[in-house]
Amino acid sequence: MSAAYDPNKQGWGFASVVVLLTGGLLFTAYSIHDRTYTHPRDPMTTQVYSERDAVGGGEHGGAAAEHKEGAAAEHKEGEAAPAAAAKH
Repeated sequence: MSAAYDPNKQGWGFASVVVLLTGGLLFTAYSIHDRTYTHPRDPMTTQVYSERDAVGGGEHGGAAAEHKEGAAAEHKEGEAAPAAAAKH
């Protein structure tokens, strides 16, 4: 047998690189989370378009309003609207 072969020393260098890389990734994820996370009940956090959405205007609200008007217009005056349209 050769004296240079030692099975206890194989792979420890690569394992240490993997451990250091994992530690760096964990630190990066924690620092990003710490800088950007806000609790959902934080009073300083408000939705950007909450006032516009409450009024019913805007890009998405206007399309929903047009859809409701179109669905109501399809029914005759004496008929009841379907349950799905009545919920909205």
